[in-house]
This record gives sequence, C-alpha cells and structure tokens, in this order.
Amino acid sequence: MIQHIKNDRNIVLYAWRRLGKTALIHRLFEDLEGSNEFETIYVDLLATQNLGESIQAIASGIYEKFGKTSSGIGAALHKLLASIGASLNFNPHTGFPEISVNLRKPEKATESLHALGVFLKSRKKRIVLAIDEFQQISEYEPQAEAIFRTWVQEIPEVRFIFSGSHRSMMEAMFTETRRPFYQSSQLEALNPIDLVKYTDFIRDHFLKAKKEITDSSISKIYELSRGQTYTIQLLCNRLYSTYQRISETEVSLIFQQILDQQKVIYANFQKILTRTQWNVLKAIAKEEPLFNPFAKEFIAKHDLGATSSVRTAIKALEKQEMVIQDQGAYLVHDVQLARWLTQI
Repeated sequence: MIQHIKNDRNIVLYAWRRLGKTALIHRLFEDLEGSNEFETIYVDLLATQNLGESIQAIASGIYEKFGKTSSGIGAALHKLLASIGASLNFNPHTGFPEISVNLRKPEKATESLHALGVFLKSRKKRIVLAIDEFQQISEYEPQAEAIFRTWVQEIPEVRFIFSGSHRSMMEAMFTETRRPFYQSSQLEALNPIDLVKYTDFIRDHFLKAKKEITDSSISKIYELSRGQTYTIQLLCNRLYSTYQRISETEVSLIFQQILDQQKVIYANFQKILTRTQWNVLKAIAKEEPLFNPFAKEFIAKHDLGATSSVRTAIKALEKQEMVIQDQGAYLVHDVQLARWLTQI
C-alpha cells in the first residue's frame, strides 16, 4: 500500500467486516505521517445516505485534522467551511463541535467537493484521504458515483484509499466497464491472516507472559473464528486474562461464554426476519460452507419449502449482509452468530 501511495496510485481496499481494514489504514497512516511527506485524513461513510451527508462527513474529517489549533479555526479552513455552506455547532450532549452541511442539489454538491479539493491541494504536504465504507455511494442518488469520480480526477495531487466491507459491491464499482470508477484504482483484497503466521504470533505473546498455549488450541481458535481478526483477538484476550495454561478445553469454554453473552442480541434476529429467512439463515450456518443453497437435498433436509422462497430469502439476507458469498460458498457473515445458530 505504501508503494501504491508513493507511486501515485489510488487504492481499493476491500474485505469482509472485522478483518482489520480500518486498523490497517490507521497503521499505514502512522508510517506515512512518520515519513514527514504526507498528511492523512480518515472518513467513514457507513452512516451516510446521500451526497450531502457524505460531503458533510468529508468536511468533518478535514476539520478533525486541521481545525483544532490553539487559536481556533484557521483562516483557510474558515473560508472553506463558508464556501460549502457549512456551519460549526456544538453538540449539546457531548460538548464537541459538529459540522453541518445543507446540500439539496447535485450542482451544489459538485461545487462543495470542488472547494474541498482546492483546500486539500493547497496543503504543503501531500494528502492521503481514506474513505471507508465507500460502497455506500452506490446507494445514493444515481449520479453520485460520477460526481465523486469527477472530483477525484480534479485533484490528482491527492491520493485516495477507497475502503469497503461489501466485497461484491466494491468489486463491481471498480471492475464493471459501465461504472465511473472502472479501472481507476489498484484493487487490494484483505484476506484472513495465514494460520501458520497467526500461530507464531499468538504463541509468542503468551510465552512473553509465561503462559502456555498448545498449537492445537490455536488451530481451534482459528477454526472457530473462521480466521476473522476480531474474533481471534477477542478469544485470545479472554483466554490470556483467565488461564495460565490453555488447551482446547479452555478454548471451547471461553468461546461458549462469548456466545452466551451474545445470545440475547442474536435471538432478536428471529423477530426481525421472516420465518423463511430465519430458517434459511440457520440452515446455512449448519451447512457451512454451503455451495448450492438451491439443491433439493439441502432444501429438503432443512424443510425450507419452495426453491423460489429460499431464493427470495437469500437475496434479502445478502442485501442485509447477514449472508455473504465467499469463494463460491454461502456463509453467515457474523462468525459468532453462525456458531450460535448451529447450537439451536
């Protein structure tokens, strides 16, 4: 990623949730800032629903980076906020400043992005702007992708990292010929860390504290977690704080405790899904990895009804990102939810 940035290539970083994309970006930013050549900005679009909200998020990111000075807001930043019609208010609950932007027309959005770009280009150091959950813009107004693509082309001095947790949507945005961002950036898929590397890493951390953990226990942690960074770290953290010696028995006990703590949340999914969606979700978890959810044997085994109903249910579950396709297999996205579903 550093080589891409230093050689003027924008990056598409995509992976399923909780694999460590955001942590990787911030780790990259440490190195870039440490080189004294770059300034970095992080923006998250997950909660945004339209162009206006995304521009507000970018403006807030710029303010977070450059607005906190001992003498207040600098003249350049103050001018920028005024030019995009932004107002700076203070949240009555937290007391922290918040930026508000009122954009209702696409042409106003274009003008605001242009102003943001002019500000970024004016910085003495080069800017690296990471936009997380970038796939959100595909859910905005029809022209949103084209507006963003035009903006990126206007500021070639700025390097972009487009990050997203919906792999198929991110791939489509950057590989489909009819889409504005077609072949505009270098694609980098973040995959689970290899078990061999994880084994050395985990074992070393336990040994430093004079704790023992068997390789088979680490393999079990990896298998239960499906290689997902967040769950591996959570499970290891709990084991580290509880035991001096860890075998597969302790791994199973702690993992079950984690699932038991989550069951109140997971049980609520049954209330928000249709009966067919819930049954299909359970069936996919129990068959993981599932390569053909429309096979007669699978549908009959789990009494799921008509193939058309299963197809509709899976489509809805994929839209909600509760079910994903990875390397041809259907999986329940949340690995902890998947493991809990196999027990009911």
